[in-house]
Amino acid sequence: MKYAIGKLMLAAVWPVAMLFGGCDSDEPASSPAGGTTGMNTPGEGIVVCGGNGDLVAQTRFTGADDTSGPGVEGTCRADLLEIYPFFLTSGYTTYWPEDNEYNYQEADEAVLPYVSVASPIPLKIMGRDGYTEAGISIEKDRDYIYMYNTALAYTEADKSKFTTNIANRTSSTLSLNGAGTSYVTPELYYGTLGLKEDSYNPAPSVLSVWESNDDDDDPDENEYMWYYNHLSVNKGSASLTGRIFRIVSQVNLTITDIPAGEVSSIELYADHFPTQITLNGTHGSYYPVHAVTDPANTTQNDSVLLARTDISPTAESAKLSSFLLPSEVGMRFWVKISYTGESSRDRVFDLRPQTSHYLTGDDAAVYNVGSDLKHGSDLYVYNGNAGKFCFYSYSNVRVNLSGRFDNIAVDTSEPNIEIVVNPNFEDEHNFDII
Repeated sequence: MKYAIGKLMLAAVWPVAMLFGGCDSDEPASSPAGGTTGMNTPGEGIVVCGGNGDLVAQTRFTGADDTSGPGVEGTCRADLLEIYPFFLTSGYTTYWPEDNEYNYQEADEAVLPYVSVASPIPLKIMGRDGYTEAGISIEKDRDYIYMYNTALAYTEADKSKFTTNIANRTSSTLSLNGAGTSYVTPELYYGTLGLKEDSYNPAPSVLSVWESNDDDDDPDENEYMWYYNHLSVNKGSASLTGRIFRIVSQVNLTITDIPAGEVSSIELYADHFPTQITLNGTHGSYYPVHAVTDPANTTQNDSVLLARTDISPTAESAKLSSFLLPSEVGMRFWVKISYTGESSRDRVFDLRPQTSHYLTGDDAAVYNVGSDLKHGSDLYVYNGNAGKFCFYSYSNVRVNLSGRFDNIAVDTSEPNIEIVVNPNFEDEHNFDII
C-alpha cells in the first residue's frame, strides 16, 4: 500500500471530492537521422536522450530541465514518441492505488473515464537530444482520477521490428517481432513522465487539487503518480514533462588484421537472445522496465544473427554491432567466418575470453539485478568463470569487443579479446546496425 495521507490533506477538507539456463553448461557524426531540426533550447516538455556523463542512482523520473541524469550530451536517433497514460478513477482520499490498479485504454470521449493524448508524436532535434511537447486531457467519473504516464521512443523505420501490448501498468510488454533465429533489436527509449505544474487546467484552488507523490521521501515510491480532483468539474488537462532514456544495450565487435583475400564474410551470433521485456519494473534507476529473467523470454539455445558484414579482398578490419534488450539471462557470443579460395568453408569460433568484466561503483549502483550477476558490489557484464562465459545486457550500457583476426579465429579456449565496458554509452561511434 502506498500511503499518501500527507499529500491528500487538502483533499480531505472536501470529503466528497487517485536464468541462467544457457550459461550453466560447458555516434553519428552530427544530428541523428529523422525528426525535425531547428530546436536550440528545451522548454519543459519531453526530452529523449542517450547517455554520456556520470550516473547517480536516484528517482526514475528526471525533469526535462534536469542535467544530473544520463544523456545530457547523448545522441538520440529516435523520431517518434508514443505516450501511455495509465489511470484509475476512484474516491480514495487516504492512499495511492496499488501499481496493478492502473490501466491503459484507448481514449473514447463517449466512455468515461478517459485520459487522452496525441500519440505517436514526431520528435524534433534539440542539439543531440530528441524533444517534443505533449499534453493530456482528462475526464473522470468519480471524485479522483489517478495517473501514471510513460513514453516509448523509437525510429519510424524500426516500428515493424517490435510489438507493444499495453494494458495493465504492471504487465504491459514489449516483444520483438521475429521467429526462430530471426530477430532484430531496435534502439528504444522508455521512461516515466510527470505533469508540468503551471499547466494545470483548471488551475489549483480550494476546489481544484493536482498532486503527485514526488516528495514522499521514499526513493522506491518516487514514480511520479498523479491525481486530479475537483468537486464540480470532471474535465481537466495538463502538459507532460520529463526525460526518458535508452533501455537497450549495445554490443560491438571490431576485428583487425584480417588476412587479405582470405575471408568473404563475418557474422556475429548470440544464443539466449532476449525477445520480450515488461515495461514496468526496477531494472535501473532511470530504466523503469523489468529485464529478462526467464529463459522462456529468450531464444534459449537457438542462436540469432546479430550482425553480418562482407569482407572485400583489401579490407583489413570489420565492425559488427547490435542492440539488445536488457537481460539477466546469460548470452554466449560466437562468430562464423566464411573463407575464400581453396580453403573455401565456414568456421565457427566462440567469443569466450577468460577474464570477467564488470560494472563498478556508481555505475553498478544504478541497476537492480539478481544475486547471480553480483560480484561483491560489482555486476558481471561478462562472466569469464569456467562453466559460464556469459554476457549480460544492461540498459544503456555498451560492450566493445575487439581483437586481431588471428586472436579470434583460433582453435583455443582462450581467445585474446579485449573487452571495454561503457556505462551510459553515447560516445561517438561508427558501428552499423543491421
